[in-house]
Amino acid sequence: MQCDSGLQRWLKIPRLYNLLQDTVGGNALRRKVIQSHVRAKAGDKIIDIGCGPAQILPWLPDVQYLGLDINQNYIASAKRTHGNKGTFVVGDTKSLRHDSRFREADIVMALGVLHHLDDEDATHCIRFAYDALKERGRLVCLDGCWIPDQGLFSRYVMSYDRGRNIRTEQQYRELAGKVFTNVDAWVDKKPMRIPYVTVVLECQK
Repeated sequence: MQCDSGLQRWLKIPRLYNLLQDTVGGNALRRKVIQSHVRAKAGDKIIDIGCGPAQILPWLPDVQYLGLDINQNYIASAKRTHGNKGTFVVGDTKSLRHDSRFREADIVMALGVLHHLDDEDATHCIRFAYDALKERGRLVCLDGCWIPDQGLFSRYVMSYDRGRNIRTEQQYRELAGKVFTNVDAWVDKKPMRIPYVTVVLECQK
């Protein structure tokens, strides 16, 4: 589930979305996750679930990039910005589950996706990633995360996230564990310029 009321509605506009991500440190966080956890190599096939305007593409080596997003404006922006450096598709993991392009990937990314989905849809997304990966391929997720000793201001800020399904580290592990047997997680209490807590999941097929 995602909240798109009020000012959050404006984040559907690619330029405003990117501006906000730059301002709060979200893009810097994504770049850090790409370097530390995605660890793509030249020639890898990368599937990016919820790719947005594909602002992360310049931070990857020369890969075979396939991004999907339900927001047509994001995909149109990605095509204008990146051209033939990647393939950008409008759709979600349900509508594209039988698309043969989404197979034999080295890495699947879902950065800032799972906390927008309820448990059923999140499990479907993780299953889509599993089916899209080649053997020993990896799914890397980045999401907001509740922690026991979290400050009130941090909780207040995170309560305004468009994603309405922020979970604890254990809850994310349990979701991923329904599909993957190898799941690791890292919690970061100060990942951005705003008070926010994130978790990174690495799941290997």
